[in-house]
Amino acid sequence: MSRSSQQGTESGRAPSAPSLIRILKPRWMVIAISVVILSALAMIISKQQAATFQASSRIFLDTSDQTLGANSVDAGRFVQTQAQLATSTATLDEIAAKLKTTRADVADRLTTTPSDEGYFFTITGTGTSEQAAIDFVNAATAAYTSQLGKSGAGDETLVDTLTRIRNEKATQLQGLDQQAQTQEGGASDPGLTNQRLVLQDEVKALNTRITEAGVNVAAAPTTIRLAEPSRSEGQVAPSLFRNVLVAALLGLFGSAAGLWIMYQRRPTILDPHNSADLMGVPLIADLPASRTSANAAETLVSAMSAVMSPTSKVVAFTPASRTDLSSELVAAVAAAWSDDQGVVLILDTSAQSEVRASLEGLPRPTSAELPRWAHEPTCLARSSGTGRGHILYNRVSPARAARPGGLAPILADRAPVVDLVILVTAALADLPMTAASAIQADAVVVITSPDTNLKELEQVPRDWPALAERVVGVVHDGRTAVRRNAGGGRGSSQAAVESITSASPVGGEAASRAPRDTEATDRYARPAKR
Repeated sequence: MSRSSQQGTESGRAPSAPSLIRILKPRWMVIAISVVILSALAMIISKQQAATFQASSRIFLDTSDQTLGANSVDAGRFVQTQAQLATSTATLDEIAAKLKTTRADVADRLTTTPSDEGYFFTITGTGTSEQAAIDFVNAATAAYTSQLGKSGAGDETLVDTLTRIRNEKATQLQGLDQQAQTQEGGASDPGLTNQRLVLQDEVKALNTRITEAGVNVAAAPTTIRLAEPSRSEGQVAPSLFRNVLVAALLGLFGSAAGLWIMYQRRPTILDPHNSADLMGVPLIADLPASRTSANAAETLVSAMSAVMSPTSKVVAFTPASRTDLSSELVAAVAAAWSDDQGVVLILDTSAQSEVRASLEGLPRPTSAELPRWAHEPTCLARSSGTGRGHILYNRVSPARAARPGGLAPILADRAPVVDLVILVTAALADLPMTAASAIQADAVVVITSPDTNLKELEQVPRDWPALAERVVGVVHDGRTAVRRNAGGGRGSSQAAVESITSASPVGGEAASRAPRDTEATDRYARPAKR
């Protein structure tokens, strides 16, 4: 049935953007494997890590006006400053010297946290054991207390500096006093008198500063109102549950993101109607994954009868991708169709096909009213399994089928004497070879699956209009590539025969005892001249 009259009004429609759930649902096994592997790795790594313990101590500060020195000082900022002092370079060096380690190691193990609820900060340290962590925090507290007496107004070096300057000024004043005594009885020098007065004022001011600095040095340690004894917080690393949980979440979201990116690069069919929308043809059959070959064949035969013209004699089965069409489905459709109409000829032009292996499990033909070439070595003849129909199989080389009109002699010789010709072509991914063979059929049925690449499928209506106008419908096989290629269609067992025909063989030789025919590259023999 030609669709040329519909091409002017009907064109392919782009499928709607799929949701993330629809992308991930068919690939849930990949996500599960990723989660399990990363969780196992996290567990192994956590088991191999050395244990780390943690201890802490809270330092409460005096924020009175006497300690702050002025009412304008923000007590909150004062707490933050003291917390930073506890992690200053001088403090880290003092801790490192006491513990005989490096400053970098101390910096990695020491943290201070100012409190938002009170005037205190927390010193936290880690160690290889509980006692090591407690000793480390005690050393940090002692170093902070030591540095507190050496910084700001409580700096002991300030007292020493002021005392040295005061002594120098006092020495200069004594020298001026001696000069003034030598000038007694004579005229006094006004300049010398002024210098003496200035030095006397400076010495008095320095004495006042020295007194204040000494008081500050004595009061500096009182900035700490209370230093709690260090307490252990137990083992903090490795955290087996946390590491496994993080690894599991990483595997979950990482694999989901990876699958989403891979789908964007190679979009596949998530909705069976996607392929029909791209091709601009109806979806004539949606074969579920949990189905038998016989049920699928009956569904497909009924759907093809509805869309094909009664005069159509040759129908091409064209997979969208190389693994979309299973051999057992072709054999089952041929058996079901032959039961109704008599003789079905399969012309197999695909490069790698196992249709022959699926048919060899069927019984030998029971009718003598078959074409003369059905009994030749170049043709495989089998009964459909119920005794009412027959299947003939010819293997045609892909190179011959791909030539323009390459199938014409075969079809002219054999199509008139059979009821239906099923032409198994190469995949649409192998264009233009597919177009050359499929275009010689009366109708083309495209077979898709969840593995079909939408980008390859959408180029058919655009780049191959002559092929697209012969497509009468799309059949979606819900099975994945692994299930399509496993088990079904192996004709060496009686179970495989029954799965194709849904009936026991009647009047034929048992499949297990049937001799196998050798397969040639080209199963077609030219008709003898009369």
